[in-house]
Amino acid sequence: MTLPQLPKDKANHFIYGLLIAAIGGSGTEPLIGLALCVWMGLLKEMFDRLDDKPTKPSFIDFLATLLGGLVYYFIVLTA
Repeated sequence: MTLPQLPKDKANHFIYGLLIAAIGGSGTEPLIGLALCVWMGLLKEMFDRLDDKPTKPSFIDFLATLLGGLVYYFIVLTA
């Protein structure tokens, strides 16, 4: 049985969302880290729209970033 593979781009968005939330929420409220993660994810996708690179903005990429931040948030709340 083979497990489904997560695309590298989505995995990167998840990890960066987790790290942004963890760094932004350390020493403060976890909600601040989550809010920072949301803003950074939105800004990244907005810059993808403005940039002339072949990458296009993706709502799924934003959701992957947000999911990373939510994982951090719920880990901290349940600890």
